[in-house]
Formats: sequence, structure tokens, C-alpha cells
Amino acid sequence: MSTILHKGYIYTVERKTKTKSIFRCKNRNCKARCHTNLSMDAFLSLPTSHCHALQPDSIPAIQLKIGIEAHAAITDEPTSTIIHSALRAYPLGAAGQLPKNESLMLMIQRQRTTETVGADGRLPEKLRKNIVAKASSFTMTKN
Repeated sequence: MSTILHKGYIYTVERKTKTKSIFRCKNRNCKARCHTNLSMDAFLSLPTSHCHALQPDSIPAIQLKIGIEAHAAITDEPTSTIIHSALRAYPLGAAGQLPKNESLMLMIQRQRTTETVGADGRLPEKLRKNIVAKASSFTMTKN
């Protein structure tokens, strides 16, 4: 999910065209919109006015979610490790906006791709190497 933080307001992608991305305020009752180029590095149309006040307490929670999603997409670390490393830098003043642990775990699981059996009926190479490595770490002992 693409998100923009501008002057304390949070915007999410509403839709994309061939030339621009159109964002709307995260508050669904608000009509504020802005347009960016496709690479999202410049505004084509600055945000329109909002019908609500800033909610600065929600910004750290959203940044936490974005960071966790990005980390989960590129690593095979256990879910608990990803959550704990992200929470270490979370400000205590925004603890009231912190998502539930179950929500964070589900968000990580959604980011991860599931490995499927190939057309030949075999496990993917990545999983086969993993299984062989784990099997070789076990030692057999006689009783």
C-alpha cells in the first residue's frame, strides 16, 4: 500500500492513471486529495483542504506498519523477531495508537509469499536446500 505523509496528514492511493497517482486522505470522511507523478517524488497537485484536525499520534503507528511490511517482504526472519525489532524504536508517547500484536503478525504473513510445488512435483530449490541443511545438523546416536 502506497502512503504519503505530508504536513502531518496521511494519504493513501485511491487510484493510478498512466501519468499520475491520485491519493486521498486516510480519514475516509475527508475529501482531501493530491496528485503525484508515478514515482511519487513530486506533487502534480498539492493537497486540498481537510475537514478534520491533525492526528499526530497516529503517524508513528502507520510508520511502524510500513516498516514492518517492508521488512517482512525482504527477509525470512521469524515474525516475532520482525515485530520486536520494529517495536524497539516505537515512541512510548504513541503507545495508545499501537496496533494489536495479532494484527501485526497477520500483516507480516500477508507480505510473505508461499512457496509452491513446481510443475515437476518437487519442492523449490530454496526449500530443498533448507531441508538438507537442517537434516545435516542432526546427529544420530546409538542407544
